[in-house]
Amino acid sequence: MKELEDHAGFPSFLRNYQTEFIGFVVSTFNMYDAFILYLKTAVRPNLVMNDLCSGSGEPAITIFKKSNYFTQLILSDVYPNPIRINDKRVFYEMKSKDVLTMEFEREACYTMFNSFHHFTNEQKRTITNKIQSVGAEAFIVEILEPTVFCFLKVLLATTLGCILLTPFVKPFSFKRLFFTYIFPVNIFTIMFDGLLSTVKSSTAEQYKKLFTEYNSLVEVVRLTGSLSPLTVIKIRQPK
Repeated sequence: MKELEDHAGFPSFLRNYQTEFIGFVVSTFNMYDAFILYLKTAVRPNLVMNDLCSGSGEPAITIFKKSNYFTQLILSDVYPNPIRINDKRVFYEMKSKDVLTMEFEREACYTMFNSFHHFTNEQKRTITNKIQSVGAEAFIVEILEPTVFCFLKVLLATTLGCILLTPFVKPFSFKRLFFTYIFPVNIFTIMFDGLLSTVKSSTAEQYKKLFTEYNSLVEVVRLTGSLSPLTVIKIRQPK
């Protein structure tokens, strides 16, 4: 079962509202800070950060700026969100880029934040194989786990959190307020996709089993985050 935002017919403005809300929450509450610390010890410096499934651009933009480790950030998505970025080092590709069909660049460094659970296990292996086949590397980070505690946190964040925080999400939009408070379809779609994503997510141990055959070429690490643990999947370059 796919999230609503993954359907081509899903209204683009609701998809943008959803990714912008999630990006705002994870950046405001520093949910990826543990990964930034890990990143500084695990990646070659002075690389271009090629972010996949970027949505609103967050948390990739915040991670790029806080880590101060990459020279440039290139954002991309199958449904690009034309956001305004006041940083010449950050670029958003306006051409649709599907992770399952795109060509990966040799020796590039890719990132993917909280989107790996959208794919099946077979697709996850396919993505991994494609990255390794061109001698690239990747950091895939998940903040969801299929636990009751995580489910309840997501339920709270996508209902009460959405009600309290929506006015602060950028860019400000009266239309966003209308579809949140007057005709609250925005709350429903964010909640539905959030809970479905939690159910579809995997634990670090499950990812380790999934990538057992890759041995040391795929490293799975569980980090302690500010509000929730993070699972980092590092795809190494084959020697």
